Amino acid sequence: MDKLISANAVITILENARFRAGKDLSKAYLIADLQEQIERLPAAFDKEKVMEELDECKQIMLSPTNKDCFGEECRENDCLACVFNKAIEIVEKGGVE
Repeated sequence: MDKLISANAVITILENARFRAGKDLSKAYLIADLQEQIERLPAAFDKEKVMEELDECKQIMLSPTNKDCFGEECRENDCLACVFNKAIEIVEKGGVE
């Protein structure tokens, strides 16, 4: 299962677990290690990058065209379907390279 979750929410859960571990240092160290590993994970979704790419698509759609909006052979009957396909493509990659 691949889903986007909040790293901050996971860290809060770990902090609560570390608090509950109390004096059990082995659990506390394990939880602290997990927290550090989570904090080092790369972002799965870059909201700013996605918004930037969607804005670029908007600018392409609003500009005069020769071939089609994205410089490719037009495969769709409806420009709106083309835009939705491009938006889905951007969201699927999450704005990260």
